[in-house]
Amino acid sequence: MSPSLLLTTVVRRSAALIALPWLLFAGPMAQQAALAQFPEKPITLITPFAAGGSSDLTARVFTSFISKYLGRPMLIKLVPGQAGQKGTLEATKAAPDGYTLVFIDNYRDQLHQYTFRNDYYDTNEDLVTVARVNYGQIAIIVRADGPYETWAQLEADARARPGQIRMSHSGLWAALFVPARRIMQNLELRFRMVPYRGGGPAKAALMAGDVDFSMAFPATVAVDVEAGKVRILATAGPERTVEGVPSFVEIGLSPNTGYIHRIVMAPSGVPEDRLMRLRRAFAALQSDEAYLAAMRRLGENTEYMDGVDYEAVRIEQSREYGELVRAIAGQ
Repeated sequence: MSPSLLLTTVVRRSAALIALPWLLFAGPMAQQAALAQFPEKPITLITPFAAGGSSDLTARVFTSFISKYLGRPMLIKLVPGQAGQKGTLEATKAAPDGYTLVFIDNYRDQLHQYTFRNDYYDTNEDLVTVARVNYGQIAIIVRADGPYETWAQLEADARARPGQIRMSHSGLWAALFVPARRIMQNLELRFRMVPYRGGGPAKAALMAGDVDFSMAFPATVAVDVEAGKVRILATAGPERTVEGVPSFVEIGLSPNTGYIHRIVMAPSGVPEDRLMRLRRAFAALQSDEAYLAAMRRLGENTEYMDGVDYEAVRIEQSREYGELVRAIAGQ
């Protein structure tokens, strides 16, 4: 080997040896940088409801602010149908990469396993909680120009005409249907239940005079109540939330009747670092004054719960819903 070629070879090998520790050190740094880049593109939030319901309106609020904490937008994809199963199925079959999430509720998450045959997914196995955004308390509503001024009047009419009082709801075993079934079970009433594809269409049916009453969450009727178009007859919970309007406990229902938990979930198997990134973003959102104000204007609370904590709640919900369905099936 010539002296010049030997010198060149030595120099190259020396340079490689010098660079090796830097490459070894840079490897983990490069990996961390790649992880820190998530998300690198917009995130899709599937909402398995029709437009105009309380969950749709709530999603539109938090997705307007969450990009500030993620660095990328979160885009809503409405996938209504089959009492929420269509959108939930799409979410469970999505790649577990953190770029597809689903915004569902406790009914779709824990109740439907007892009420709908489903051979395609198991929410307990296929979904993991990112965050509970808030909870909602259902209200019994009528048109302000209708015949009912109080719950007592509606109840009396229902007893006088069993099965004839029409109620619009948002789908079988969904947010309006379940408390209505509990009312019928606990108070020994019978309504004529008329299904619609979401809370928005259910309210529209009431406003059109197609049904006698319905149920709704504050976000969907606040403007109508203020305008004198809708009257609230009772609200969920042990205490009154509207002046002069009885609580569900006062009319003979349990304190837990009529609550909806709105949850952002991810397909199981999403990398832990990405799941934590999403959870931290929703936690940070709770200190955003503009977001909090927007939710107040909507008439919704911001009772946030971290995904880890909500996972424990899911277990208790499953037990309660199993008991409810067995009780109704045994009637």
